[in-house]
Amino acid sequence: MNKEIFHSDYDNHPETVASEMELNEYLSGIAEEIGWIVICFNSLEDLIGSFSREMILRDPDQDERLDVFLAEMGYTAKARALVHLYGQAIAHGAARLPDGEVVELEKDLNLAATIRNGYAHADWFGLRADAYIKVKTRSSRNGIIHRYKRIDLEIARADVRYIVSVRNRLEAVHELVLDTIYDRIPTDDVAKRILPLIEYPPSAHQKTSTGRAYDETREDILHALLALGYEKEEAMITLQSIPFGVTVADGIKLALTKL
Repeated sequence: MNKEIFHSDYDNHPETVASEMELNEYLSGIAEEIGWIVICFNSLEDLIGSFSREMILRDPDQDERLDVFLAEMGYTAKARALVHLYGQAIAHGAARLPDGEVVELEKDLNLAATIRNGYAHADWFGLRADAYIKVKTRSSRNGIIHRYKRIDLEIARADVRYIVSVRNRLEAVHELVLDTIYDRIPTDDVAKRILPLIEYPPSAHQKTSTGRAYDETREDILHALLALGYEKEEAMITLQSIPFGVTVADGIKLALTKL
């Protein structure tokens, strides 16, 4: 899906599309999804700023002094700060999250930025054969390296779904953090909270294991339901009612009672 090629390795670069008609057809077909990438990512960034304000200020609705700093911070710095605020609350026993959630959430926030930057800085008029686009150029001790990414309509839509799913996950995690900080729920009830699944795109270099035991269990349950002949949409809706902490076998049994 992605290719990294040295600038001097001319023979391996995807061939440039010379037809203006083909270029226009490609851009017309994918322009709307590029816009959604920007819209959804900007919404995610705004959410990170709002949640940072809630984690720091006693009165986040009235005290605007934090905005002086947030306005000067880039996305990566804001995301890192928010994740560290969650980690600090957990370390001091004020909040609780599923094991591995903070680490994996930070990775997802960073991957969302990488995907968005690929669209924002891509050489769209330099369309290559098989829908490859140059999304990044970097230098190394061995020379200049160009990164190409294959982006068709299906991949672009998957990237949009991924960023939206990260935003939904962050929103659910933040709500759970505040609920435990302010004793809105008993600590034992944390395991009953449903967290939205991350929808990884095929273009991402994700691991075979997400690092979230909760998500891995639900993915195993999903695969079992699909193997039994259930539609993916129906199975995904059912998974929303499966709490983390259950085994795959128990999760399948519970899902079957709801289907």
